Amino acid sequence: MYTRGQFAVIGKVGRKALRIYDEEGLLVPASVDGQNGYHYYSEEQLALLEKIKSLRKIGLSLYEIKQVLDGKANEEKLIKSKIREMDLHLKEVKEFAFSDKKNKDEGKDLQVDIRPFKKCRCLYLAENVELENLGMSMGKLYEKAARQGIEVAGSHFVIYQGLLQEDGFSMKSCLPVKKCNAEDAEDIIEVFEESCIHIKFTKGFSKVAKAHVLLKEYAESKKIALAGKAYEVYNKDMSVDVYYPVKIGAWKEFKNDGR
Repeated sequence: MYTRGQFAVIGKVGRKALRIYDEEGLLVPASVDGQNGYHYYSEEQLALLEKIKSLRKIGLSLYEIKQVLDGKANEEKLIKSKIREMDLHLKEVKEFAFSDKKNKDEGKDLQVDIRPFKKCRCLYLAENVELENLGMSMGKLYEKAARQGIEVAGSHFVIYQGLLQEDGFSMKSCLPVKKCNAEDAEDIIEVFEESCIHIKFTKGFSKVAKAHVLLKEYAESKKIALAGKAYEVYNKDMSVDVYYPVKIGAWKEFKNDGR
């Protein structure tokens, strides 16, 4: 017979683990000394300990192991299920690693430049901040332009405002136009930004978040104060021009520092 300490050393397991196995009914000591309370294990129980350790290594929970030991669960089926689970997890890890590398590689050929957001007059809608409804908003703008005989003058875009505010942002869907009737004045805004940090993103609309991350990182690395706005211009070739306006006066300070 072995004391708990001796059994732990021989079985290469912690004494705490033995206590837990005892409490869960997985590996109950062969006997307990009534006088000193010492727990004793038999040599035959070493094989049971090894089985428990092996099942734990492949990811079975204590409950699942107890079910196996009590004959309430099929060990072979549980192990096959665990293998499938581990294979799926490995696949997900590989996909994540590949996706992460791909995302980093995609960012390597993106160049930040400084340019204005050129002045333009636009039909606009400010009816939602739900990005999934963006297509509907743009459709309404094109319909309005066609209905009113207003000539479209460029690619549609979105303005995000209030990005530095605690309570979220607002969004305007915009469609540049050449001419408009006087009665449409309330639906027209003039847009212009003197200085913006800019990226032309060519990896598709669904991945444009990468451009926002790179622009933010660039601004932080150069200590450029941003105005809390962003523009996404959706081009016919599926590219997206992303602009982050620089806070008034901040660009002048940036240039004066010689950076």
